[in-house]
Amino acid sequence: MVLIGMALAFVVWFYHWTVRTSGGFNKPGEEDYYNFLVRGWRQGHLYLSKEPSPEMQALIDPYDPDQNHNVRMADASYFKKHYYLYFGPAPAAILMLPYDLITGRELGSTTAIYVFCVTGFLAASGLWLSIRCRYFPSSSILLGPLGVLMLGLGTHILALERRPLVWELPISMGFAFSMLAFVAIDIGLHGKRPVLAMGAAGLCLGLAVAARPICVLGTLIFLPPLWQIRRRAPTTSQWRRCALAVSSGLGICLMALFVYNFARFGNLLEFGQDYQLSGVYESKMNHFSISYIPHNFYLYYIHPGSWSRKFPFVSASPVAGGAPGYLGNWSEAIFGLGTTFPFVWIAFALPLMWYSASRADWRVRVMIGSVILYYLAICLAILMYFITTERYLADFAPSLGLLAVCGWLGLEQWAQLIRWNKIINPIVATACIITITAGILVSFEYHNGMLRELSPQVWNNMARFFARMGL
Repeated sequence: MVLIGMALAFVVWFYHWTVRTSGGFNKPGEEDYYNFLVRGWRQGHLYLSKEPSPEMQALIDPYDPDQNHNVRMADASYFKKHYYLYFGPAPAAILMLPYDLITGRELGSTTAIYVFCVTGFLAASGLWLSIRCRYFPSSSILLGPLGVLMLGLGTHILALERRPLVWELPISMGFAFSMLAFVAIDIGLHGKRPVLAMGAAGLCLGLAVAARPICVLGTLIFLPPLWQIRRRAPTTSQWRRCALAVSSGLGICLMALFVYNFARFGNLLEFGQDYQLSGVYESKMNHFSISYIPHNFYLYYIHPGSWSRKFPFVSASPVAGGAPGYLGNWSEAIFGLGTTFPFVWIAFALPLMWYSASRADWRVRVMIGSVILYYLAICLAILMYFITTERYLADFAPSLGLLAVCGWLGLEQWAQLIRWNKIINPIVATACIITITAGILVSFEYHNGMLRELSPQVWNNMARFFARMGL
């Protein structure tokens, strides 16, 4: 437990250090769109408190990037001469506005991102540790802390904290509350109040959707537990109450989101993307397409980073191309999961974990099945999107990492049964350590070396340290 506690503390500290060296924990500035939203709410309206310039309001076609590029508020939505936020409102409603009302001070988006990332990491770690303790109590002592470090540092959450701005905030909350939904499902499967726990799970996922609408695909996570509850509950009323609880928690959030959209744009399903001001004409773009999958799959899973003997020892370059309609020239430098983070391949050992644990309890199959469905649904949506960015990895890599550390549990037990543990365990542990190390090094290089730009003294000190070590 001491080693696990130290691993948890290190990740929480490293998250804080990453945000701090990225210009975080400062007073909100002009880049803090969510505080413009909070100010607008406090003034009694739904649009941002920042007014469009007269030049912007005078444009013939304000959505044409050739006309608005010098006067727009980048990535804001422009509707009826006001700016709106197309990103989900939940971070402001759940954390930033209450903080403002209670303390009288504004909470910066950078701090909010840190809070949500830590929450999601602790939830994911707690879920995995509970599975390990419940079904694999004889697993090796080092597996616990290494698994925790893997979940915190090898799942691209650091990409959100290296550039903690408006784009990263809704993803961080989506991550946090989707992991909390998994925890609530686990409690519902093992606790004495399944109806209450399933209601909490529905509410958590609903809040994730209100922050990151793509999380609506994650509603699939409720199929395995509700199906098994229906099969195994002593009465049909318990299944119905659990289903109603999930629907109520999720439905409250979805209904609030639809009302919010309608109040702003007169359309329940309009989040503001058609009115978004970016470098392309958003309403004319084909944002999702099956034809984008091959290119995105290559970038997110196969595209290798390059290694060097110079700090930070890793680098990646953007890859142009893609199907018609794909913004290949906008793609960011991506470190492929399968080539840079080798531990994710351990997810293929899940059948071993599934078989080993399920002999004792069916509930582990349900839990892992929910995580698999979430990962597949979110990953497929990201692969169909018309651009690749580092932050989008944080939408699905944490659930993949959770599956990988669960696969490790089954692989270790299987290796003991066939007496190959002295060969397999060191190989898997090495893959885990490489992934953790790569995650830390890649975080220094995120967004074209943003650490070097925002904290040059920190960068230079680390470069000199490694140089003195002969690296």
